[in-house]
Amino acid sequence: MSDGYRKELEDSVNDIAAYWLVRLSSDDCTPTDRLEFEAWKAKSPANERAFNLMQLHNSMADRLSGDAAIQDMLKQARTDTQLSWWRRKNVRIAAVAASLVAAVSVWNASTFIGGELPGEPVVASIEAYETVVGERSAVTLSDGSVVTLNTDSRIEIDYSEQKRRINLIRGQGYFDVAKDFSRPFSVIASGKEVLALGTVFDVRIRDENLVQVTLVEGSVEVGDIPPVSLQPEIPAARKVRLKAGERLVAELGKIPEVETTDTDVETSWRTGRLVFNEKGLVEAIEEINRYSTQKLVLGDDQRLRAIKVSGVFSAGRTSTFVNALEVLHPVTISRSGSNESTLVWRE
Repeated sequence: MSDGYRKELEDSVNDIAAYWLVRLSSDDCTPTDRLEFEAWKAKSPANERAFNLMQLHNSMADRLSGDAAIQDMLKQARTDTQLSWWRRKNVRIAAVAASLVAAVSVWNASTFIGGELPGEPVVASIEAYETVVGERSAVTLSDGSVVTLNTDSRIEIDYSEQKRRINLIRGQGYFDVAKDFSRPFSVIASGKEVLALGTVFDVRIRDENLVQVTLVEGSVEVGDIPPVSLQPEIPAARKVRLKAGERLVAELGKIPEVETTDTDVETSWRTGRLVFNEKGLVEAIEEINRYSTQKLVLGDDQRLRAIKVSGVFSAGRTSTFVNALEVLHPVTISRSGSNESTLVWRE
């Protein structure tokens, strides 16, 4: 293979990786798009490496979120990834890559600190990834660990030579951890620390005072983040060790509760499904609302709160959920706001 042809192939892979990076973050990204992306990434290790590199470039560009020029370039890149653009042969995917590369170039030029020599940029040590309402996204980290983010979630990755730490700022994440015994892997969420070494688990912040940890494989320890103190007599934070198939619910000021659970049900959101088994209507609506900007509100009638819901529903399809309720129970909905409908008892 000639050097020129090899270079052309590498450019093509990088162009497509850049396309997918921008496409997956676009508002009109569809489940079909995500399936096509996963199929492309699985075709070759080179595809996955190129995509991971583009993610790194993008995280650098994110540090310039206040720079108008960078935002204009990234906005144009997203505009250029409409499906019609993907099919037009006269416009190259490289336009997207150029936008990202330009953003990174400006980032490198902007990270010099007074007193340092040119060419010695300060490299960002923390990356951030997030999803909007109704979106799911999988991120492969530099160590090979894979994080799948649920709807309306955000994580910040803080890796060093000594540790691998992820801060779950909001929402829910599914963590498939690559083994590296020299660097502990931990997730920080609402004052709790989940410590793992080569395992699979799910962490969800239900509100600022309540965290839920579900262990799918391996073993994890969950404990309070130890306080920063100069007093050595302060005891170490109490830790709870989970076994596969267990779920821990930790609420501020209360002793954590551990129970056996169906991990397939707990993590069904990764495939866009919500599985309810005799779940109370209040909880079911709370879960349904996580995936849509159109919110469902429960009326005041106490009979509504006695309803139990069972079934498999598509995340983000509130209308399907309501239709099933109307068939099985004497309920209906009425519009109560521009982004809100109220579920009421039908007399």
